[in-house]
Amino acid sequence: MSYIVNGQNFAEQPQPGQCLRTFLRDMGWFGVKKGCDAGDCGACTVWLDGKPVHSCLIPAFRAEGHEVTTIEGLARDGSLHPVQQAFVDAAGFQCGFCTAGAVMTVASLSEEDRLDIPWVMKGNLCRCTGYRTIDDAIHGIKSIEEPAEGAAFGSNVRAPAAYDIVTGKARYTLDTHIEGLLHLKLLQSPHAHARIVSIDKTRALAVPGVHAVLTWEDVPRRPYSTAVHDDDKSDPRDTYMLDNVVRHVGQRISAVVADTEAAASKGCSAIDVQYEILPAVFDPDEAMRPGAPAIHGDMGADAGIQHSDRNIVLELHGHVGNVDEGFARADFVYEADYSTQRAQHAPLETHCSITWQGSRGS
Repeated sequence: MSYIVNGQNFAEQPQPGQCLRTFLRDMGWFGVKKGCDAGDCGACTVWLDGKPVHSCLIPAFRAEGHEVTTIEGLARDGSLHPVQQAFVDAAGFQCGFCTAGAVMTVASLSEEDRLDIPWVMKGNLCRCTGYRTIDDAIHGIKSIEEPAEGAAFGSNVRAPAAYDIVTGKARYTLDTHIEGLLHLKLLQSPHAHARIVSIDKTRALAVPGVHAVLTWEDVPRRPYSTAVHDDDKSDPRDTYMLDNVVRHVGQRISAVVADTEAAASKGCSAIDVQYEILPAVFDPDEAMRPGAPAIHGDMGADAGIQHSDRNIVLELHGHVGNVDEGFARADFVYEADYSTQRAQHAPLETHCSITWQGSRGS
């Protein structure tokens, strides 16, 4: 099969069912980002015969004989495309992960398209900028200053990685190519609360390219905390790397290590897990009532949970001054229950890491 990518001809054969995004990244075009894999975020936007498409939705074989342009091919003759320059001048990015896809979409817009920016840009999401600087870039508004020598303080200077970001040269974790790298995929629980009766790895280990299938029996039985306080002694040690009790939907059940992502995913699908379904609880108020299903009841006092029978990690009581006297003297007392929670930034960049195995101290 013959492909034209950024003006170059390639004789490549995609894998059966492979999407254009992974095909381009396998060829080294890492400016095409792996985001949602569902056509929602636009981080993988490329041009197909000059029209922007979400490459995660396009089968690779459909690009045969067509011209594919990625962010790496937008700049020509050593000069940035005007849209790339506009994103630099307006600082139209923060983390920069979505920028390549946004630039590809904006660079394809006609003057008529620009009359309704929210509509034409709805396929490109950004979690960082609030879209204001992207809108500035689209409209040619410059915010970057060229500071005089010794006068950078207080100036809106260009980000050091600006040119790498708008040209697709900036490397994120998944853009790191390492020869012989193995890939790990997780099998996750479909149940909110269950006990694992058995895990059969036989079919998974038979998948070509699979090196290992790990379960709770293969990792140290050492609980740790997933909380984020500075003092780890104040947080519950309520999590095992892999567990034989499922405590929420999506919990890690097994890890498959293979030569490729596809092989690791196929290995996960081949694992046979038998569950004993346990009572679950889905409301925080109900979870704290006596008699509620104890999600961590099997972990014991060593987990650091104050009231595991009522799913309460810790109770904190505090006051300033004489609260009783304050209530007695108040003209009006209003009582209510309040709740708050942490906010997740929800970055577009896929959660991932690169690690290695070596001798202790190496």
